[in-house]
Amino acid sequence: MSEVRRGEDTLLGRPVAVKLLLDYADPRSVARFQQEAQILARLQHPNVISVFDTGVDGGDRFIVMELVEGPTLRELLDTEGRLAPERAGEIASRLASALGFAHGKAVIHRDVKPSNVLLPPDGGVKLADMGIARLLSPEALTATLSVRGTALYISPEQVRGDRVDPRADLYSLGCVLFEMLTGRTPFEGDLAALSYAHTHTPAPRTRSINPAVSATMDELIAAMLEKDPARRPGTGEEVERSLAAAIRDDAVVPTAPTERVQPPPSPTPRPPTGGRRRPGPKTRPLVVIAVCGLAVLLFIALLASREPDGRTDASQRSPQLSSSPATHQPSPVETSSPSTQQPSPVEISSPAPEQPSPHEAAAVVLDTVGEGIETGEITDHFDHEIRHTIDEILRDTDKGEDVDGLLEKVDDLREKVSEALEKGEITSADRASAIDEALLMFAEALRDAEQ
Repeated sequence: MSEVRRGEDTLLGRPVAVKLLLDYADPRSVARFQQEAQILARLQHPNVISVFDTGVDGGDRFIVMELVEGPTLRELLDTEGRLAPERAGEIASRLASALGFAHGKAVIHRDVKPSNVLLPPDGGVKLADMGIARLLSPEALTATLSVRGTALYISPEQVRGDRVDPRADLYSLGCVLFEMLTGRTPFEGDLAALSYAHTHTPAPRTRSINPAVSATMDELIAAMLEKDPARRPGTGEEVERSLAAAIRDDAVVPTAPTERVQPPPSPTPRPPTGGRRRPGPKTRPLVVIAVCGLAVLLFIALLASREPDGRTDASQRSPQLSSSPATHQPSPVETSSPSTQQPSPVEISSPAPEQPSPHEAAAVVLDTVGEGIETGEITDHFDHEIRHTIDEILRDTDKGEDVDGLLEKVDDLREKVSEALEKGEITSADRASAIDEALLMFAEALRDAEQ
């Protein structure tokens, strides 16, 4: 863990930000802190925080960086709600430029989110916090089931523990751009729900929430949020060029008033894009004649369908009432008058969500543990033990071992979570509870895989 303080460069007479490492006992934290300084030193870009110095003073490890007085993007969104498309596009374009530069220097950020974006008073944009950034080296890419980053913006490949390349950052940038334009992230929920949604659930279209967004911007965000990295834009430069075109298109689209938007309980489906044209003065008489003719035909059909006692045969009802697809769900933007709304004789039900695979569920467990490591709530001893056991379970799963034996190992892990909490190896009861819930989901995934 670390903290940032305001300091003064006495030699050059300028204010600076000084980042101090607080967790000296954890070798992993020390290594990450040193790597952050090295990475920042190689990224001299107008949209990346500049580092001036790093070292150790009296046992205190520090990084001296430029001081940005403005708010973070997180603070701006919390205060103002969603942004105008042009403003959101400009911020995203500068972040894409920073990421493209970093990727060109073999650096993946891995934690692109609004709280890591600083907004100086001059209107600039600064990407910060390289604490979990990784170098594009073979050693950095061979790690499996190591899920880092913030769950609201994490890429599917990070959730799965797959190899990560620059397109993971572009997915996270797509989540940030989506939030800037809609006032909410593409997916909401707890850690398990978010991990599942990022890997399986299609993201809602931006225009379904904010119609002021141009079709060009909407298509770009949809491409950035593709589950398959091969279907996303390949580079930050490509995103930057596409954003320039989208900003031009947004300039001719009426901008909806900026407002605070509360996140809905589930992703909003994309509404129909077509519209009905109101008939003009010259076409109205033809429409009236056509409507009258249709009414006569419907009246004749109604008489023909009646039984001798005057009842209407249910099998002859209009197909619009009796054959509605059971899977249709009305869009939140679709409305109808109470006087014209017809009850559907078909009970509408939603299909049960697909269960995560054992590997995906294991990634959720390790992500929960990884967050505890980042916050200092879990010791290295417990981290190593649970990762070793889960890797062993996954290997046995791939070999087709008996599921009862695997479930016993999961139960043993749950007991060890309780013991670790008592011993102080886990210092937060909430963290222990979150790990236990993730282990329960892992056990359920193992059972489903056996069936």
